[in-house]
Amino acid sequence: MNSFLCKLIYILMMLLGMFVIRYQLVIYAQTPRPELEKLAEDTVEPLVMQMSPDGKYVLMFEINEDSKVSLIISETQKPFRKIRKTNVSKNFFLRNDILVLQVGSVFQKIDLKSQKESVIQNIKTIDFLEGERQLLIHYDSSKNNMLEIYDDRFILRQRIESVLRWQKTEGDLIIFENKGEMKNLLKASSDGRSYRTIWSSEDEVYQLSKSDTEKEGYVVSVSAAKGLKTYFVGSDLSIAELDDPSISKYTQITVKKSSDSNAVFLTLSDRLPIDDKTVSIWYGKEQDLSNYFYGERPSVDLLWYPKEQKVVKLDSSYSGYTGIGRTNLFLRKKVDKEKIDVIEGADKVDHYEMHLWNSLSGEDQILEKDGDVMYFDKGGNFILRYVKANWKLLDTRTMTDKVIGMPSKAVPYFSSSGTILWSSKGELWELNINDLQKKKILSVNADSIEVINVVKKSTEAGFHRKYYYLDDPYLLIAAHHDNDLRSTYYMLDQGKKSVIIQESTDRIKHLQSSNDGKNFIWTEENYNKPPVVMTKIESSASRTVYQYNAQDKGAKTITKKQLYYKGVNNEDLQASLFLPANFDSEKKYPVVLWIYEKQQEFTDKYLVPTFKNRRGFNARLLLESGYMVLIPDINYGNKGAGLSALQCINNALDELSKLEQVDTKKIALMGQSFGGYETNFIATHSNRFAAYISGASPSDIVHMAYSFNYNFKSPDYYRIEGGQFRMGESFESNNQKYFDNNPLYHASKVTAPMLLWTGTEDKNVDREETRTFFSALRKYRKTVIALFYAGEGHTITQYPAQKDYTLRMLDWFEYFLKNKGNIPWIDKQMKDAY
Repeated sequence: MNSFLCKLIYILMMLLGMFVIRYQLVIYAQTPRPELEKLAEDTVEPLVMQMSPDGKYVLMFEINEDSKVSLIISETQKPFRKIRKTNVSKNFFLRNDILVLQVGSVFQKIDLKSQKESVIQNIKTIDFLEGERQLLIHYDSSKNNMLEIYDDRFILRQRIESVLRWQKTEGDLIIFENKGEMKNLLKASSDGRSYRTIWSSEDEVYQLSKSDTEKEGYVVSVSAAKGLKTYFVGSDLSIAELDDPSISKYTQITVKKSSDSNAVFLTLSDRLPIDDKTVSIWYGKEQDLSNYFYGERPSVDLLWYPKEQKVVKLDSSYSGYTGIGRTNLFLRKKVDKEKIDVIEGADKVDHYEMHLWNSLSGEDQILEKDGDVMYFDKGGNFILRYVKANWKLLDTRTMTDKVIGMPSKAVPYFSSSGTILWSSKGELWELNINDLQKKKILSVNADSIEVINVVKKSTEAGFHRKYYYLDDPYLLIAAHHDNDLRSTYYMLDQGKKSVIIQESTDRIKHLQSSNDGKNFIWTEENYNKPPVVMTKIESSASRTVYQYNAQDKGAKTITKKQLYYKGVNNEDLQASLFLPANFDSEKKYPVVLWIYEKQQEFTDKYLVPTFKNRRGFNARLLLESGYMVLIPDINYGNKGAGLSALQCINNALDELSKLEQVDTKKIALMGQSFGGYETNFIATHSNRFAAYISGASPSDIVHMAYSFNYNFKSPDYYRIEGGQFRMGESFESNNQKYFDNNPLYHASKVTAPMLLWTGTEDKNVDREETRTFFSALRKYRKTVIALFYAGEGHTITQYPAQKDYTLRMLDWFEYFLKNKGNIPWIDKQMKDAY
């Protein structure tokens, strides 16, 4: 055989191999959808907005399908000139019309009036101190890590070299300087023109905090040769060391707000190594199983009195110590040593015994059950809680309690003028704390009133035990109608009510005002309306500043119908039925249901056409593909979550089937996580669906109840019994209820094809829940395909996997709802099966 013929055969074999490989790829590949891909590529999503102090400019960040973020800078008044930037990591307004940006390693200063720009190269980062009106520019090593401090007119105040970083600490600017072998802390003067050294040592500074003791100073922790050492540095530069041999073993320190004016409140902690090289030993008495993953975390709370050189260790039979005001009072919760697991009771209220402890007198007061909800004013002088069917106001300075006659569901807000505002239904009341006299300051036709510009700060005493107050002298208020998503937005200033946004069913986001409260910006959107940025000056009419996705004409042709039906206890429920673009009332359409719990509050969101679908659902792409999309509400009763969902969905389907345009033989059901569990259960009890998709979903709640959750590092029974699954009791006490609500035990009854998916790294719902359900369906010769996305967790986060799944979702419904065969990856299951 000559060499030419050998080469020819070799080339033919190579081509044949390439054909086989390509054919295999085609078999497993999804159907390309260029029109939908083009629609997604042209679409952006708004992120955040920021208004200039005077309200004349607005910064608008957006993200595209490729996850590239852009910044649009726009005037809020005519002629609405705009500047577009990319790769912006930081932005600050120096003054009303001067904007500074960090773009990579470049500093940019933009005069928004003239739109002229100037740049500085080789920077690490920038910052702006609002209170001091100082701009910080930190250069890289090419300029010896120099820090420059400017005023808000961009006049240089000083330069400091060899700067590692800086820290804004309670109004002070502290600069970390590495000068030779010495690690120095420099406190800049209030005008930024000078500094003084407050600390210098060869040890690396681990942490710096400003002390809130009566004697002003700083708590400085350094990583010394013998471990962490902590010092109090007074304003006179005097130094006191936290010197207690019993706490020398701790390697981490946190400075917290203290209510004792003479003491620094500290939490010291450590992380012990895990000894599991050969075997990991788990003990039944261990309350916190996360210790077997991260190592034990011994900790101690203490009050340190630097002046007296005294350390007081706080009682470890309590946790969540929270300093309240300046009256030596600490809120704390009793550690329940009878618990089996630390997370036990998280689904219940009042599972902690709350105490109020005085660090000076040692007095300890057990507080009445409050439903785990407390409200604190800004100074910590008052604590509001709802106990024994009454609101009670505790004055922490006098330890006196007052009963306040307000409805149980009223929401309190501590005002900047020292009163308490209460929203109750469509009314807003103001209560005088001294004499408890109240007056109505607003009444509107609405189901509820929400104060938007409230400051919320949670505490270690509990997520809902929080500071809840107003800093602004005016109120921004939303008045909501719950059943039809109508809202009106007001400003209330010195008793005068003015309308900012007229009553609308649009979703309003990012509402904010200028410093003087005269200019406003916000975004408004709806399921058939791409987001638009609006502006308003006092009583003038609102105007459009910027329209996102102006090219998306198809969104405007989407319509919606509301369906009304009954829940498990005869409650009124709703479902939103979205009709595809260019809906033809003479045609019949297939329908896709997306289920979870109650979802109507989200149905006024713009339907973004994107393949970036973390939860495995995109209504817009389904609508563009010719499906109706139904988003129903589900509520729950005593018979269990699965049976409750089945009843609600059957009632919703009864209403859906009354529409002539619905093809009742081509309806699909899908859900993810808990919605996936509901989908699995309904699939085993219904013959009303033509196809199912279930993602990252539980299938065996009997096993799951006693399984280990690697996300929360705890057993899952709390979530099954009292959490989202609402079983209300243990498997031991009512195993029949568990059997009745368990999808796996009824897998043989599934009558329609199921597509299952999960991430191989899902720590919240074990991937084996999906594989187990797949195995059961396979055993009973059901049509099933399972997708296991490598490296993904409970949701799909990486774009290649997101797009892969979304295309397969569209393929699945096209195959089983539109009878379009010849989709190779599905044909591989369907042809010659069983």
